[in-house]
Amino acid sequence: MKKLWTVLACAVLAAGLLTGCGSGVDENKPLSEVKAEAATLDEAALKAKIADCEKFLAEKKAELEKVAAKIKEIPLDKILSEESKNLKDQTAKLTESIKKVSDQMKVYVDEAAAKAKAAVKK
Repeated sequence: MKKLWTVLACAVLAAGLLTGCGSGVDENKPLSEVKAEAATLDEAALKAKIADCEKFLAEKKAELEKVAAKIKEIPLDKILSEESKNLKDQTAKLTESIKKVSDQMKVYVDEAAAKAKAAVKK
């Protein structure tokens, strides 16, 4: 019975990790690659990429709000503590991640707008 619960727990953990990988958002992808990819996608695929980016950004902004709330709870005498520094580092990483994906999303939005404009001209 214990082995069964262990296997089930591992399966649930693996499923949880894998669902996070399905969004298709790679925050470390260079903008030049994003632009090249966007040029090859049709409008439906671009809209899907935009939706993926929006979902990713919502998740990161929620994480950022949690970290900010933790920072606000730190007493003044502990503001220079290691925990405080770690939280500030997390804030910086989340902010950078949000900026990268926002830039990617702008590329997808611009490309979708250009393709829609081109479709109207036809």
